[in-house]
Amino acid sequence: MHSPFLSSFSKIFLTAVLLVLAGVAGLLVLLFYTEPTLGPRWLFFFFLTMTGGGIALPFAYFLQRRIATRPVSDGVLIREAIWFAIFVDLTIWLQLGRVLNGMIAIFLAGGLVLLEVLLRLGESAAFKADETSDE
Repeated sequence: MHSPFLSSFSKIFLTAVLLVLAGVAGLLVLLFYTEPTLGPRWLFFFFLTMTGGGIALPFAYFLQRRIATRPVSDGVLIREAIWFAIFVDLTIWLQLGRVLNGMIAIFLAGGLVLLEVLLRLGESAAFKADETSDE
């Protein structure tokens, strides 16, 4: 019996749509109805993380569908989308302080990609008992 590498796209798409709608609604409420004090600034980054993760989730799905050689769990797809959302948060945070330049953005992206590669290597190196043993 052949099992697919990824779960169905409908679950991923529904999750992505819900994240984007909640994130954009929160961002719009913050932008139109609050002043930029400390609490709304942190909420801004929270809603921005939701929006960025929701936007990146279908792209992570299609990327893994294209290059996956082993089954990929939904947790890995969500983690990859969260890495993108963290990258967006960090770049906007650094831009607010007028610190961001091209090299810093490249190093941040490279570091997050390296972190994901190392996590995937650690997951593949972990011992898993053979479930189809001849007993």
